[in-house]
Amino acid sequence: MSPFTALLSDAVNGALALPSIPLQLARIAEATDALPELRREMARVAKATDTLPGIRHDMARVAEATEVLPAVLAALEKVAEQTAVLSDIDEHTTHIERMLPALVELERSLPELTPAIARLTEPIERLLLVLDHLDGTMNTLVHVVEPLQGPAERFGRLAGRFPRRSGNGRATGG
Repeated sequence: MSPFTALLSDAVNGALALPSIPLQLARIAEATDALPELRREMARVAKATDTLPGIRHDMARVAEATEVLPAVLAALEKVAEQTAVLSDIDEHTTHIERMLPALVELERSLPELTPAIARLTEPIERLLLVLDHLDGTMNTLVHVVEPLQGPAERFGRLAGRFPRRSGNGRATGG
């Protein structure tokens, strides 16, 4: 194909396309009618995203500040564990509070009890000495009686095989 023919073919194709150009231009114009609104919305989006670098910086600070939260949680759990006894302490305190009148009365009688306690000190000390001696005697008794337990049991079984006698020397049934 010659250059002239190619040029002529292009001119014919262009001329044939000319009637559709107004239609295509109308479509483009319709499509661009929304561009001013789109431009305003894009400006609003740009304005809203201007704060993102500051938010990113603030989020980094928040992340840094919240790094201690696991340690705080562990400390709070420890405090909760250690304060669990407070209810018991409160209960005991209430009990002591109810006993306070009796304790005050006891405190009033203490001056009267002091001489009685002083008088009882010497007899109690003697009693402690006697109890200590009694403890030693009991230990000796245990050492003496313990070896006799087996023979006494055997003797008891043997004696149980004989008929019982009444006070007059006659055997009784049994």
